[in-house]
Amino acid sequence: MRIKTVLILVLTGSLAFSALAQKKYTPKQIEALKAEAAQIVQANHKQSQVMVDKIFSFAELGFQEIESSKYLTGILEQNGFTIERGVSGIPTAWFATWKNGDGPVIALGSDVDNIPKASQYPGVAYHKPMVEGAPGHGEGHNAGIPLNITAALAVKQIMERENIGGTLVLWPGIAEELVAAKAWYTRDGLFEGVDLCIFTHVANNLGVSYGQASGTGLISVEYTFSGDAAHSAGAPWRGKSAADATELMNIGWNYKREHLHPLKRSHSVITDGGDQPNVVPSKSSIWYYFRDVKYDGIMEMYAQANDIAKGAALMTGTTMTSKVLGTAWPRHFNKVIAEKNVSKYP
Repeated sequence: MRIKTVLILVLTGSLAFSALAQKKYTPKQIEALKAEAAQIVQANHKQSQVMVDKIFSFAELGFQEIESSKYLTGILEQNGFTIERGVSGIPTAWFATWKNGDGPVIALGSDVDNIPKASQYPGVAYHKPMVEGAPGHGEGHNAGIPLNITAALAVKQIMERENIGGTLVLWPGIAEELVAAKAWYTRDGLFEGVDLCIFTHVANNLGVSYGQASGTGLISVEYTFSGDAAHSAGAPWRGKSAADATELMNIGWNYKREHLHPLKRSHSVITDGGDQPNVVPSKSSIWYYFRDVKYDGIMEMYAQANDIAKGAALMTGTTMTSKVLGTAWPRHFNKVIAEKNVSKYP
């Protein structure tokens, strides 16, 4: 990934939008400011590298991004940003804001969490965990926010000198791998008043898009079954196995999987299969992601899974509850922002 190019894409959208909002800049002046921003980014490349490496080393799972958030917000506070912590009731979530008078509000977002058992030495092209079985950054989430910070600080420097009015907002996709923050930010109105939101993610090269994205949206749901415990050898007839209900739901949904449209996706893990073999499990849970490229398709799968879960409970004499753990509706990107691609600054 060409880090500098990604940074320039982020900061150019912010700079151009802010600059055009008040003072009238000529195209030549705007290009000069973009070139200067690129120079500032290059001059700060060491700080970018340190931030990226720090978050890589912290290697924190979703909702556990304690040190990552502390480190990143500390840098932003030192540079004049106001930090609101614990947003949307999420302890590791935060929004950082810097305001320079009246003007547009530009938001820069990226993810920060990592995934289980992905520990890996950096720069090694084969499986080599730093700590066997430990979590790690397998999707580049250690790079996004550090690079956004570099971009924001470059833009901030020019805005202050040129007296360009506007507000910069940085925010993290907390627990992105669990699909568990962005929808809640939206629910709580944290993006109200934002004029331009640029989201960045690591890839193998610079790329932008607009309109309907190729990926799926999803709903993350955990189904929990409750039954009656009993001694598996002494009196198994007294038990109502929650694990049986989980297995029956798993079987039922796997049969349903054959009839899903090719654009749908579904996957699951059993999060609680019981305590030990000689006790009929009184509790058991299974966790699903239901994916589709359209909202209606997601909700159709969710309704079908609910019916299968109810059937599994009926077959085993257990009861069922469900909990929505995360949501991410299909994405739709802005054409104007996408067309701000500035590949002339490699």
